[in-house]
Amino acid sequence: MRPLYPPPPERSAELRRRFAEEARSERPDLSMLCLLVGAEADGTLDESGMDCAQVRLDELAGQLPFRPGGPRAWATALRELLGERYGFRGCAADYQRLESSLLHQVLVRRRGLPILLSVVWLEVARRAGAPVYGVALPGHFVVGFGAADEQVLADPFDGGRVLT
Repeated sequence: MRPLYPPPPERSAELRRRFAEEARSERPDLSMLCLLVGAEADGTLDESGMDCAQVRLDELAGQLPFRPGGPRAWATALRELLGERYGFRGCAADYQRLESSLLHQVLVRRRGLPILLSVVWLEVARRAGAPVYGVALPGHFVVGFGAADEQVLADPFDGGRVLT
């Protein structure tokens, strides 16, 4: 992996302006917010690279079955696609790697921190129409499917293992 360098000051100012604007919007785009953070850390991430990352999330969502069923079926479908087929998962040794915190790198490497892997799951699931949301646990982050009475949690860091 090549070392990452921040963008020039004028690009950095534009990225920060866009981030603030997106964060204040009525329905902020989580993937765009993450990509803007990524562009601030990796000066080589340009508009084309951000577009490619968004397209990759769309492509992954397009590979999910259409309305597979309830919360457990959604969790299983995502585990099979992202965890098993594409090998998205975490590795404790990667906690110190900056790339594990950058969405565009997580999409390429298929490795990342729990919260960034959860962003991949959230964005793919949301694009496919799943009832999905993030769940903060003590020292960990996972994704949830369904309402509280039928909630199913999955751990993207562990390849999508469904939690009991």
